[in-house]
Amino acid sequence: MPYVEWLRVGRCLKCTAIVLGVILFLLVVAEFSVLNFGSKNTLSDVDLHTSHGDVNAALIMKNATTTHSTLPDGTKRTTIVNSGHGIRVTIDDHGYRGKHIEVFERAVSRPARLVGFGPVTFKRVSVPGGSMLAIDTNKPEDFAYYAAIATFLALIVATVLGAPFARQNDGHLEIALTNPAPRTTLGLGAMIADVTGIAAVWLMTVATLFIAHIVEYAPNYTYGPRDTEVIVLGFAGLLAWYAMLCASTASMRRSYGIVLGISWPVASLVAVLARVNLGGSPMAQLVHWLATPLSWIDPFNYLHFGPAFTVDGRPAGSLAVSLQSELPALLILALVYVALAIVQWRRVEA
Repeated sequence: MPYVEWLRVGRCLKCTAIVLGVILFLLVVAEFSVLNFGSKNTLSDVDLHTSHGDVNAALIMKNATTTHSTLPDGTKRTTIVNSGHGIRVTIDDHGYRGKHIEVFERAVSRPARLVGFGPVTFKRVSVPGGSMLAIDTNKPEDFAYYAAIATFLALIVATVLGAPFARQNDGHLEIALTNPAPRTTLGLGAMIADVTGIAAVWLMTVATLFIAHIVEYAPNYTYGPRDTEVIVLGFAGLLAWYAMLCASTASMRRSYGIVLGISWPVASLVAVLARVNLGGSPMAQLVHWLATPLSWIDPFNYLHFGPAFTVDGRPAGSLAVSLQSELPALLILALVYVALAIVQWRRVEA
C-alpha cells in the first residue's frame, strides 16, 4: 500500500510541477508588462488608478512631454510632464533593485494614505501646491506572503491526496490484507507518503515564487517571528486538513470523490457562519448555533495568516495569527483525525 501511494504522490507532484510552471510563466509575463512601471518608452499600459493611486495613465500621457536621463549613480530617470493637467511623473529605474515612482498633481488635494502589498507600496501625501503619490516596487517583502500562498496550494494537493484508504478499499483491499505488515503500519506508511508529497508541494511553490521574483527584482526579504508563526500554523493546518479528509473517507469504497469535492465549500461556509454576525433573527441565531460546534472540528476555522494588505500601517480586512489558540487546536484535530482514520480502516473488511 505505501508503495502504491508513493507512486500516486509522484504523479501528483508531476502534475503540480506543470501547473507551477504555468504559474511561473504568467507571473513573469505580468512582471514585465502590467507591473513594469515606467517602461522606457511609455506609461500607456499602466493604469495607476487601479493601484490605489487615483491617477489614470492615459490622462498622464495625453499631450505630455517625456524626457529620459541617467543619474550619476546609474539610475535611469524618466520624467513625464503634462502641464495642461498639472501632472508630473518621475520614474527612477534602479534596475534589479526596483523602481521609485513619484506622481505630483498640482492643486489636487487627496487624503494621505499608505498602502502596502507584498513588495509594492503606495504612499499618498499632501505637498505644497498639490499632492504626491510615491510608488516603490521591490520594498523588503515579508516571507509570510510566500508561506501563506504555498500553504493554500498545498491544501489543494492535500485534498487531492486525501482519501488513501478509500482508494485502497475500492477493489484493492484484498491485496492489502495479504501483506504481512499490520494494517496500522500500512495506513501510517500511506499517510506519511502523502504528507511528504504535500510538504514537497509547499517547497515547490515557495521556490516558484522566489524564481518569479528574482527574474525582475533582486531578492529583498524580511524574516521575523511572525513568519515562523505562519509557517508552523500552515503545516499544522495542512496536517489537520489532510487527516480530516482521511477520516471522512476511510470506511468508504466509492463516492469518496464527492466528499473531497464538497469539503472546501462546506468547511469554508462553516468557518464563516461561525464567525460572522448574522443578526438577531431566530433563523440567524439557529444557523449560528448549528455552525459554531461544527467550526470547532473544522481546520479552516483555525487556519488564517493575517492581512495581505496594510493601510496606513494597520492590517486591512483579515484576521491575525494566534499560535496560542490555533496551533494546539490544529495539532489536536490532526491527531484525533489520524486515529479515527486508522481505526475505521482497520475495521473495513474485504
